[in-house]
Amino acid sequence: MKYNVIMASDANYLPYVEITLKSLLMHHENLSVFILHTGDISESWQNDLQPYFAKRYSTLQLVHIDKSELSSFSANNYITSATYLRFYIDCLLHYSDIPYWIYLDCDIVINGNIMLPFECLDFSRHSLAAVLDPYVTRIGHPYQDGDYFNAGVLYLNMEKYRLGISSFSKELFELHEKLKERLIYGDQDILNYYFKDRWIPLDKRYNFQLDHMISINSLDISPVILHFTGPHKPLDNIFSENACVNAVISLFRLYASISWQDICSLPLGTVRANWTNQER
Repeated sequence: MKYNVIMASDANYLPYVEITLKSLLMHHENLSVFILHTGDISESWQNDLQPYFAKRYSTLQLVHIDKSELSSFSANNYITSATYLRFYIDCLLHYSDIPYWIYLDCDIVINGNIMLPFECLDFSRHSLAAVLDPYVTRIGHPYQDGDYFNAGVLYLNMEKYRLGISSFSKELFELHEKLKERLIYGDQDILNYYFKDRWIPLDKRYNFQLDHMISINSLDISPVILHFTGPHKPLDNIFSENACVNAVISLFRLYASISWQDICSLPLGTVRANWTNQER
């Protein structure tokens, strides 16, 4: 089965996109990867990477969304309008007969097999599986009603949208218009409203966020998806006194330094971080 992976970015974030993609190909093959963008990522970038994807029996495709489509969405210093590109997932559904899609933010590094939830979860009642957001859970949210998930990693069964039973994009756009004056975390708030009480909680290993890293004594749970949430990113000039956080920063920087040729010449799973019993 060829699973579908979606990301959304602009040209400024391509160094992080490549880190995520390199780590994805380090652990997987047989993927269809789509990058949603607003026109500032060149076709030559896609064409340069395509041979490396082919070595993993995978494909990479840029999908252009007109920038004017995003003009009504709210942005701030942390959340750009490009983050709302994930609302356009259903415009990709005609590319695949397989209903399973994974959305990944760009500040992510893969550290294992991310497809396992599709093999063990029951999507018959709900279309989404996601991980609780520990930061929002800790500080609270004025409009939070029930559990609140982090939208940086979304496991989606898009069958009902593929069949035209519902319109994912249309319903999210309408919800944005209704709630835009109340939003704190932008598109993530909207997705939480939309899927309220209709999503499957995932183990935190599948979206291991910064708050997870700093709140435990070791990474002996073997996280599969490492998500560097927050405004500061691993390629910035940053350092943490927390050993687990620094280990994750080092992993991001390792993937930034490894060539695409080396990624695809190594056996699957060769680069796998293991911080078992590492002290804080």
